[in-house]
Amino acid sequence: MRANLCLGLIISLILFLAPIICLGQPDSVIATISVGFTPSALAYNAVDNKIYCSSWFGDYVTIIDGAGDSVLSKVPVGAYPWALAYNPNDNKIYCSLLGPDSMAIIDGTGDSVIARVEVGDSPWGLAYNPASSKIYCANSLSDNVTIIDGAGDSTITTVQVGDSARALVSNSTDNKVYCSNWGSDEVTIIDGAGDSAIATLGVGDGPWGLVYNSSNNKIYCANYLSDNLTIIDGAGDSVITTMVVGNKPNALAYNPSNNKIYCGNEQSNTITVIDGAGDFVIATIGVGGSPVALAYNENNNKVYGANWLSHNISIIDGERDSVLATVEVGNGPLALAYNETNNKIYCANHFGTTVSVIACSPPTALEEDEQIHLIPAFSLEQNYPNPFNAATRIQFRVPSLKSTEAIHTTLKVYNILGRKVRTLVDEPKSEGVHQVIWDGKDDQRTEVASGIYFYQLQAGDFAEVKKMVLLK
Repeated sequence: MRANLCLGLIISLILFLAPIICLGQPDSVIATISVGFTPSALAYNAVDNKIYCSSWFGDYVTIIDGAGDSVLSKVPVGAYPWALAYNPNDNKIYCSLLGPDSMAIIDGTGDSVIARVEVGDSPWGLAYNPASSKIYCANSLSDNVTIIDGAGDSTITTVQVGDSARALVSNSTDNKVYCSNWGSDEVTIIDGAGDSAIATLGVGDGPWGLVYNSSNNKIYCANYLSDNLTIIDGAGDSVITTMVVGNKPNALAYNPSNNKIYCGNEQSNTITVIDGAGDFVIATIGVGGSPVALAYNENNNKVYGANWLSHNISIIDGERDSVLATVEVGNGPLALAYNETNNKIYCANHFGTTVSVIACSPPTALEEDEQIHLIPAFSLEQNYPNPFNAATRIQFRVPSLKSTEAIHTTLKVYNILGRKVRTLVDEPKSEGVHQVIWDGKDDQRTEVASGIYFYQLQAGDFAEVKKMVLLK
């Protein structure tokens, strides 16, 4: 009987562990798929649960089974396949070809090229507009955007934009498409119904990455050469503000669960987290070397950042804005795609020949204490920029308290002699992240001299002082 009991326990243990053994550990690489030279872009087909990967030097698109993580086929498309976009309405995949300046259209079910469309010179970026079921192709060398009918696979028109059209994003609320123009430091806004440019907005230097915030109807543009981010009003077609982020911002992602924007800064090896409603920086997170791609997982509320130079992926908690894990992948991870059906992340390793598949963990549960204290303590951040010339931003956090009452908070600036120069905050503050701008003036709004200054935050029993430098 004892032997039978032991055997029963062993069988039960095997049955319990079998799913874990088969699926691998959460947030870990469970497969490495050979796809060909220089995998460059990824797209996910939710209808058929497939992943598509373009191989820049391979002249084909590899189609991967989203359930079994095996190669289904390799479809020849043409020379130098680059960007990919998926049209869920017609179940088609679009691949821009840098060699022949054209686009190959792949049938999502049949896995074959069903049409080819001539576009402009050096087709760089692609976007699908769900409001009109059209595909937009940014042609970098001919400074225009080709608009293609998603159903008929034919060119509708070509819209002239700014110099060196780079990235595209659609605004489904207002049926608009935005194109970043690297050479002219502009964003062109295209009417999705009329297929014409309706506005051109000046942004920062070297605009590249774009993302749309559906909660607040805003568009974010990462300005690679000026280290800042421009926020555009989706309804009014005007610039709301421009904020400083890290060095060489490019990749962007939107977290709808917490209404946050994530910005990968390639040179400073950081990801900046921005509040989507208030348009201020919540946190700056250190990650691996040169984050060039971001993907949001709606199933577990995490953001995955591909670090090009350190060959790994940083996994960020969307609630707490902290790095949960770092996963090693292949050489030069360049693109990411999320498989919502099987809760996986796919990573194209551009310096090699593979795609890494990551099994994603379930949502991270809040501890009981965290549910009461989501922001665990007061904190005063270092001002930015520092040193500064005209103005600087100071950010602080008020914790989540058991009491719903706001706590009286003061933030004051002092000179090196200890004399108060300016009162920036003197009022009750509720829980959350707050920020204030000091314009280098005293309480009488007179400009102060260059030098060392101190700013002090006081709230209840909490007090903290930090130093900043004003240079003129």
